[in-house]
Amino acid sequence: MQEPPQPLDIDELLRQLAALTKMPALDQQAAERVGTALDAAAQSVRQATTGAASSAATPARQQAVDALSELGVPANPALIAEFCRAYFGSELAPRALASIRRDELRAYRAKSSTRSMWVVPALTTQLMPARGYLALSSWPAWLRIHGTRSARVDVLRVLLVLLDRLAGLRAASTEVLRSSREQQRARISDLVVKLGIGVPGLDHRIDPATAREAIQDELDQLAPKDRAERDAAAAVLSTLDEEQRLFGRTDQ
Repeated sequence: MQEPPQPLDIDELLRQLAALTKMPALDQQAAERVGTALDAAAQSVRQATTGAASSAATPARQQAVDALSELGVPANPALIAEFCRAYFGSELAPRALASIRRDELRAYRAKSSTRSMWVVPALTTQLMPARGYLALSSWPAWLRIHGTRSARVDVLRVLLVLLDRLAGLRAASTEVLRSSREQQRARISDLVVKLGIGVPGLDHRIDPATAREAIQDELDQLAPKDRAERDAAAAVLSTLDEEQRLFGRTDQ
């Protein structure tokens, strides 16, 4: 008997389309057509999953996975929710993620899940769960560790992600897409300004060149020491059992 087709993973399809536009063999005209199709598909999907008329909202866990995948660094529920709104145009209440760590650990221990990736707590340098910070189990160990400088380093990296997205928002060919893109640009710009307090070039008028230079200068000062601290903790983490490597130690 033929198996029924598996549900289409829209987010994975969108990521593949986005990757296609960056292929060197793709000419500019083709890349622009793919980019336009990508934006239209993304807008339709987001409206379908977050609109008031939607029959089933995207689960909070999946929204967290999507946000963390784009952010590329540990984040707390408030930032994840703000990023979902700015980047995807979806609404996610931070409280919806309140139990996610317990739920993931319970599912992991049940050994009945086929998940290949878990939403896990970021870990302190003592390898205990870092209060309020979430990460992805697929990340390298050092990235899942939250050191004394990591909060600032990670915010700077998030700012670069957001600035890259702003730079990548191309002119749209239709009125609907132009409106959608301008709304996204405004949401992302607001988040950049909020997160970039004190960074030159990130006030009410964003100056990307000035901001990037200031961010990189600060990263050059902080990132090496931050990485060394994370690497040292990751070396110890590698000696623990799998559950502790993912969810942290519970002993004092």
